[in-house]
Amino acid sequence: MTISDFEHNIYPKLKEFLWRELSTDCSGHNHQHALRVVKNAKLILQQETADYVVVVTAALLHDVIDRKLFVDTDSQEQKVRQLLEELNFDDSSIEQILYIMKNISFSSGKSEFLKSMEAKIVCDADRLDALGALGIIRTIEYGAVHGRAFYSEENLSEVDDRVRFGEISDTSLSHFYEKLLKLEALMFTDKGRELAQQRTCFMREFLEQFYEEVNSRF
Repeated sequence: MTISDFEHNIYPKLKEFLWRELSTDCSGHNHQHALRVVKNAKLILQQETADYVVVVTAALLHDVIDRKLFVDTDSQEQKVRQLLEELNFDDSSIEQILYIMKNISFSSGKSEFLKSMEAKIVCDADRLDALGALGIIRTIEYGAVHGRAFYSEENLSEVDDRVRFGEISDTSLSHFYEKLLKLEALMFTDKGRELAQQRTCFMREFLEQFYEEVNSRF
């Protein structure tokens, strides 16, 4: 399958499938998120050697079998496999794509041991969308859908020890310290690290402004 054939004939059909599966999601994992992950992956691909079709397909579909979004992930995986077979992906590519989709999640605990450059690129691309302005928006969206407050008074009891107090409560603010601010150090690619550094800096500035405003005395 050439890149041109993929882009013109296959990719539009993958997007249609993605739309059916995730267009109604309000937790920060909808089709727009997937398209941004594809954009990030293409940026990284400019500096890395990897299978373009595998990377872009896995980046686009990565959340379609996410256990946070679907109860029956086995059924979702079968949907993806059937789709790729119908679109004439070869067996090796299908297995690579499914491997990536099942292993890049931070919560899976498997991403540290990714074995292929394709998987590392998609992992970095996904993590980049958890950082910066978009990462902040997605964190708030996910918390709202799951009834999670952004912060509690417990988070603010000692502003000088924000990391410790950020990690002890089930709030969206805690998520910054439990995961988001750690992602920069976990990037696999040079481009991923470069972009992660920029976006993490913005998130730290946001947190500084948040603490300043929430602790203001009038």
